Amino acid sequence: MAAQTADKLYAKVRQLPLKERLRLAALILNDVIPAVDEGTVWSEEDLQDIVRASLRYGAEADEES
Repeated sequence: MAAQTADKLYAKVRQLPLKERLRLAALILNDVIPAVDEGTVWSEEDLQDIVRASLRYGAEADEES
């Protein structure tokens, strides 16, 4: 039943102007964020590792082309 309600609501939302749809999306996401488990947040070291890996991958891909 909840899926039917969400589908009906989304059909109405799709009729809104883009600016209002984006505003609604932001409101929904801001409401969901507190429910996110803080244990899944990346540390500063994690972020640095992924940046290094991405840069290395990009450099290697550039060399191959």
